[in-house]
Amino acid sequence: MKILQIVNPVVPFPPETVGGTERVVQGLIDELMKQGHEVTLMGHNESKVPDGVKLVGIGTYLDREKTLTTIWKHLLFNKYDVIHNHGRLLYVLPQIWSSTRKVHTFHMADLATKAFHRFLSFKARNFTFAPCARWIQRKHEHLGGNWSFVNNGIAKELYLYNPEFNDTNGALVIICRMSPGKGITDAIEIARATDKKLIIAGRIGDYPHEQEWFAEHIAKNCDGTQIKFVGPVNDRQKQEILEKAAGLLMLSTDSEAFNLTMIEANACGCPVISYNRYFPPDFIKNGINGFIGDTQNDLIAAVNKLNTIDRTKCRQDFEENYTSKIMTDNYLRLYNSKVN
Repeated sequence: MKILQIVNPVVPFPPETVGGTERVVQGLIDELMKQGHEVTLMGHNESKVPDGVKLVGIGTYLDREKTLTTIWKHLLFNKYDVIHNHGRLLYVLPQIWSSTRKVHTFHMADLATKAFHRFLSFKARNFTFAPCARWIQRKHEHLGGNWSFVNNGIAKELYLYNPEFNDTNGALVIICRMSPGKGITDAIEIARATDKKLIIAGRIGDYPHEQEWFAEHIAKNCDGTQIKFVGPVNDRQKQEILEKAAGLLMLSTDSEAFNLTMIEANACGCPVISYNRYFPPDFIKNGINGFIGDTQNDLIAAVNKLNTIDRTKCRQDFEENYTSKIMTDNYLRLYNSKVN
């Protein structure tokens, strides 16, 4: 099949530190190529793609004024068997009533906007909404349209399970953007309550209020021994942290669609501890690949039970449910189906 992937021009391919959507699409493209499909990527101008993939640059994070026009012109003059959009819904407007198979993946959770309702009113033909997690579909499918969620996945080879690190005496870890809605202050409190070391990894927010918040609430609490901030981490650094960690904390109060770090952790054999909201309730199997709780006290108790987790089961759950091969096969089923 001739398949087009469209991604907002935020981060160049391949992603290095930030870029969850790009990491998912990179895995999807690699798997599609392995299966002999012809793939075109529309994304960041500075992207580097595998041999055989065609790149059509549509702008950069700081220069997006012509992105929409560039995509529309391309769709008017180029034919594909499948258009798979990971960006703005408006990108597919020139093909909205064509017979071309169209799949749109939401990598965000809050969809009930005026723009989304307006798009629904267009009654797009042969079009499927494929959010990256079941809970997003459950929340929005009553609005109308054709829905079929596909969980995100990552390449099995990207993160490897190392049985040498089956030690639950490692540190707790939280990996996220440094901003108030990510639960980092909760992580610090949980680490202190359980007398565990805590590694905080991620990029400090761009906005002045985020930087001020980080200085006041996080930096002041980092002593370099029990509580340590290490900044942004690439895949190799993340592997080293997660494979030796006692557990990954997922404590966001922000409405997150699907946090890839959870499956990266399980791929390394690291269990996940999370609040009972958003995607984690669909992901975590209590006592198998992590623990879920309603309160901070629940999570403190969960940290004290991490030694009951069989870390090989974390890796097994990842391999059975969240590889890029499984994700791609699920998307191919959508590509080969047809809806009104």
